[in-house]
Amino acid sequence: MILFVLWAAGALLGATTVGAESCKLCHRSVYQSWAATPHANRAPSAFEERCLLCHATGKERLPAVQCEACHGPGSDYSPPEVMIDPEKAALAGLVRPSLVVCERCHENGEPGHRGKLLMPERNEWSRWIHEIEDP
Repeated sequence: MILFVLWAAGALLGATTVGAESCKLCHRSVYQSWAATPHANRAPSAFEERCLLCHATGKERLPAVQCEACHGPGSDYSPPEVMIDPEKAALAGLVRPSLVVCERCHENGEPGHRGKLLMPERNEWSRWIHEIEDP
């Protein structure tokens, strides 16, 4: 819950999304792994308005479930001089998501969603999302 509050606070305080292409510059292997998942390939072309909360990223509604859907809007933490320091990145809004962040969309009570996705064990969820960890 604390991580969700931090994520929401970043969005409310004016941080904006920069998009997965920006993340790819430094996190190429994680980007490539993400790009092969349904998160990257479910762009909101014909979704209803209520669906965009999960099937688009940020208030800018970038297509699909991009990095910042889970890690929070990146405008404040994405500069390399911030990202190089994990503590500084966290203070600038980078969220290290927990399973609660996944459940925000996957267990949201929408018809046809609850229980349809088999969530990984709690100790496996990060690897399940990216397949690989960032070095």
